[in-house]
Amino acid sequence: MTPELIENTSQARDFCALTRVILALCEPFGPVHSFKLVHNRGAHRVACLIELESMKDQAALARALGGRTINGSVCVEVEVRRDFEARPKVVAIGPQPASDERIAAH
Repeated sequence: MTPELIENTSQARDFCALTRVILALCEPFGPVHSFKLVHNRGAHRVACLIELESMKDQAALARALGGRTINGSVCVEVEVRRDFEARPKVVAIGPQPASDERIAAH
């Protein structure tokens, strides 16, 4: 991983933010054909597989991101925050549902 990639991805809290950052780093290399993220929660890392429209630019993208090419895709792993994709627990408090007896009486 390059220092630029680490700096830009280190504060991402979710897949949406991480996707925006990585796609912005890919932009100078041309259109992205395929993009996949796989989160390893235990290791606090996300593997990213990127395929560009132009295969000839993939090696340059791999070098720029500090990744490697695997079967025609650029693969790079990034460390993510411990709270990446952690959703706060929400407790909903609302009206109690009516019982069947009350509904039948009306």
